[in-house]
Amino acid sequence: MTSQSTELPQNFEKKETRGRKRLLKRDDILKGALSIGLDNLTMKTLAEHLNVGTATLYQYFENRENLMMEAAEYSIKLLPFPDYRGQGWQELAIEYTQNVQRILKQHPSFIHSHPVTDYGYKIHFTLTEKILTDLVSCGLDAKQAIQVAHIITMASYGGAVEAIRQERLPIEGADIQSYIAGQFKEMDSNEFPILSENIEDFILSAEDKTNFLLKIALANIQSEFEKK
Repeated sequence: MTSQSTELPQNFEKKETRGRKRLLKRDDILKGALSIGLDNLTMKTLAEHLNVGTATLYQYFENRENLMMEAAEYSIKLLPFPDYRGQGWQELAIEYTQNVQRILKQHPSFIHSHPVTDYGYKIHFTLTEKILTDLVSCGLDAKQAIQVAHIITMASYGGAVEAIRQERLPIEGADIQSYIAGQFKEMDSNEFPILSENIEDFILSAEDKTNFLLKIALANIQSEFEKK
């Protein structure tokens, strides 16, 4: 059972303050940054969104980079990640992978960002510590939990990249399965004998590909744990 939503808050209420001074709180700025989206964030657009002058933002944050780092860290606190409810570590790993994959898909800049120059290492450490804590609660030791966390990370990033790629189809509203199947029908089947006989197994959604990889990886690591 997965959490109901992993999307960052998108629809914060914008308070109209024209004609009077507004005392901003730091949370107001961070929530405003998330509502705009970190991929498109500039100090100017955020100031317009909050109905304040750009100079006001610089009273709270030295520059855009500092704002981005703190907003990204703040976003982790708002995400309803799965909690340990007595489920096995494999089930929890799948839940985490699905959640992180959705977040990365929604915010592609998290995928190609550099932890030093963009959002900072703290957001990575914060998320990892949360995952490790829950995995240890499932009965894994710290080293085992870190191994599983690596699987979660790589599967999440790979799944998000594939999901983004599949959505960028030249035909609006088309799904990846029907689109690729249509493209393959135009090919000479004699050139692709193996694919021709197994095209349905080849055409998978990003979610199905991720689950396929997870099933193999988690089963293999379970075997390794049992040997020790």
